[in-house]
Amino acid sequence: MYDQCFAQFTTWSDESRKQLAANIANSTATWKVVNSHYLPYAHYSEAGMKKWFDIIQDTGVHLWLNGHTHGENHDYSSTYKVHFVDNGAGGGIQKESAAGIPSYASSYVENLWTYDGQEYGFFSLTASKDWLKLQYHTADDKWSYAKSFKASTIGGVATKHCWYVPNDGTEGKECSSSTSSSSS
Repeated sequence: MYDQCFAQFTTWSDESRKQLAANIANSTATWKVVNSHYLPYAHYSEAGMKKWFDIIQDTGVHLWLNGHTHGENHDYSSTYKVHFVDNGAGGGIQKESAAGIPSYASSYVENLWTYDGQEYGFFSLTASKDWLKLQYHTADDKWSYAKSFKASTIGGVATKHCWYVPNDGTEGKECSSSTSSSSS
């Protein structure tokens, strides 16, 4: 039973990689973004990681988004010219650290930012012809949580990470954003 199950997962993985390669090759989009369950390096063995990297190498993929974990981080690979974002959209009520970069991937990927807070948040993307503006937003310090919603104080939104991702595949740079926008 185990062997059959493992074989089925292998078939699905191989098919996913095949479809991704075909879709990337046929895309003429200004921005190529992969939305996946996992980062190609954090939840795979080194051999599995290399299979994903072989697919995206020299294809113009700019951004790889995933949401498996409940943590948030932003990594970049100068080798593959791709930004990787763990968007924290793992769901549920659990809060945990982002996946991190395993030692076998450290020569390919560097961390640009990791959120170490305990509250939930979300990433936003704004696109122009030349850049993506990537931001992480969470609750500002005006929020007060209580046992009942009526007893809670609603605050605003704080932006904890802002980054310009250029269309040329380079690392980009940190951008400024408002640190808080409270609702009145």
